[in-house]
Amino acid sequence: MGVFELYADPFVGVDEAVRKRVVSNCGIEAHEGREPNRPDAEPLVGHATGRMSEAEYVRSAFADV
Repeated sequence: MGVFELYADPFVGVDEAVRKRVVSNCGIEAHEGREPNRPDAEPLVGHATGRMSEAEYVRSAFADV
């Protein structure tokens, strides 16, 4: 099951091109052995749609480091 099917709510109102781009990015991570999860998907969607600035995205990406 893909990130869109698992976590559909962050994708509400997102156009198909953006959705496909985010799903593709998560698919690449899955091929590298990393399963996508909600904390990964939400910032990707936020950044891809402009709901989150690049600085906010970077902060969220490194929040657990």
